[in-house]
Amino acid sequence: MEIKTEMVNDIVVLNPVGNLVASSVELLKGRVEKLIEKKFRFVLLDMSRIDFMDSSGLGSIIAANKLLSASSGALACAALQEGVRKVFRVTRADQRIALAETQSEGLLLIQQRMIQGNGR
Repeated sequence: MEIKTEMVNDIVVLNPVGNLVASSVELLKGRVEKLIEKKFRFVLLDMSRIDFMDSSGLGSIIAANKLLSASSGALACAALQEGVRKVFRVTRADQRIALAETQSEGLLLIQQRMIQGNGR
């Protein structure tokens, strides 16, 4: 898996490409930890190019969400493929992590949380 990074205003947009599975979860977790170290607290995970995600991949997203929340930040996931969305739905992770249909909607979700001031 590869993760491309871009900035949109004060929001970091991570664009992972490939499969989010056990062998790639450390890459995502490490990237989020480095962002927090550099004081970036608001992250949008654009998942439009994730074709498959297993439970380890979901666990890494939940861990990233906890890390960002603990830093008064926020995480949202956008543009999920149907199979990936199903993993969120079946595990009820969609009730704990903000999901958006498009990257634009995801950016709006994060901006609303920034305005609230505490990331929640």
